Amino acid sequence: MAYIPLQLVLRSLKLRAYVERPSSEKVDPRKLAEREAVLTGTIALQSMPQLCSLLVSPSGDVNVELAFALDEQKLRTVTGQANVEVQQQCQRCLEPVTLQLEAEFSLAVVLNEEQAKNLPRYYDPLLLEDDVNLADLVGEELILSLPAVCYHDDCSVKTSFGEDEMPSEQIEKPNPFSVLASLKK
Repeated sequence: MAYIPLQLVLRSLKLRAYVERPSSEKVDPRKLAEREAVLTGTIALQSMPQLCSLLVSPSGDVNVELAFALDEQKLRTVTGQANVEVQQQCQRCLEPVTLQLEAEFSLAVVLNEEQAKNLPRYYDPLLLEDDVNLADLVGEELILSLPAVCYHDDCSVKTSFGEDEMPSEQIEKPNPFSVLASLKK
């Protein structure tokens, strides 16, 4: 396998991970799979707008390792992992909470829906219409690893508002079904 730093590959394609236009970070996974390339490096969190829309602050870098290969069935595959520390809004106290996101993925390149249906279960389909934007690919995988509800483990939230006093005595109300008991006799 050829290990190529992510920044090096992107520079050789006249692209960078830290450019203002993240759409220019496109690669052809079919060609990289033929070469069995491994890309490692960082991608700026700001280049993942879908993920950033779910975060409190879009600052930081995502550590990425992507391995492109042909498997024993001659399927072009992309396996990889990504991790980043992000901040989301706590759903209890509405303050930022820091999360460590880690995504591991195993994708197979397909050209249509029929090929996607015939994939082995251990691969998720990567529907290829054109070249793939690495930032979008990694960002979508990180979105899938976000928790459904984010909150602090030790969050102290005031759960009742208004008067703290509960009526100590409840008024005894007659049971409306007591009439039925007299009919039974």
